[in-house]
Amino acid sequence: MKVIYLGNFENKFSDTTEKHIKYALEQLGHKVVTIDETNTSLEEILTFTGDLFLFHKGIELIDLVELLNKITYKKVFWYFDKVWNDREQWMNTVIPFVDKGFLTDEAWIRSHNYKNIEVLRQGIGNEDTSLGTFKKEYESDIAFLGTVYGERKGFIKALQEVYKDRFRIYNNVFGRDLYDLCASAKIIVAPKFPQNDFYWSSRIYMTLGSGGFLIHPRLEGLKEEFEEDKHFVAFSSGKELKDKIDYYLAHKKERKKIQMAGYKHCLENYTYQDRVKKLLETIK
Repeated sequence: MKVIYLGNFENKFSDTTEKHIKYALEQLGHKVVTIDETNTSLEEILTFTGDLFLFHKGIELIDLVELLNKITYKKVFWYFDKVWNDREQWMNTVIPFVDKGFLTDEAWIRSHNYKNIEVLRQGIGNEDTSLGTFKKEYESDIAFLGTVYGERKGFIKALQEVYKDRFRIYNNVFGRDLYDLCASAKIIVAPKFPQNDFYWSSRIYMTLGSGGFLIHPRLEGLKEEFEEDKHFVAFSSGKELKDKIDYYLAHKKERKKIQMAGYKHCLENYTYQDRVKKLLETIK
């Protein structure tokens, strides 16, 4: 299959998921022609043709609709974010113009009646799966990785008040640096906001698949993919989070056992190659 793939392949402030997906497609034997959405015109994109046009958010919505109207081969999107606010307009506008849409936001799918959309979670890149190396700059008892905004501010403040300099915040840590952070921080914590029982970010795949020990909000949908206290540790309240942090800081052997189980489970089941296989099987 020849895949025309529109994406942002040079984003320095992300894990450049597109590169993992391109690698997975090629490993599965498909030819991939990449088009960088940040510096390619609509006219240039239309000069390409193939068997499948794959995109994520893509270009400006008005241009994207015009593009989808003119493409005559199969059109598929894979949308990674929670669908809310102005993203509702994007979704409702784009879905009628594609053959298939894949979302990580199962909650949104459950609340709508579109027949051509399905759930497809994110994953972990499988180009290099060796464990990280301990690095002094990433050493901490408790680490948070991500942007602090909205309801996360209260989550972060509560941890800072209790654990002070034992708690550290990191942002824009990806690739092998993320593996090193996971090898150096004893515990990595995930916030509830903006997740819900049927939407969660790629954080759990990236952290576990990089070899980290993760304490994550307890979500109903996660039961389909992970086993609590075997692959990761869950919490539902601030008190439970603190109790779990204190317990696993004091029980290194148990922590390491869960850490390795989560790492192996993620790499055996949730790489982007696994996800892409499912995408291709579905659109057949």
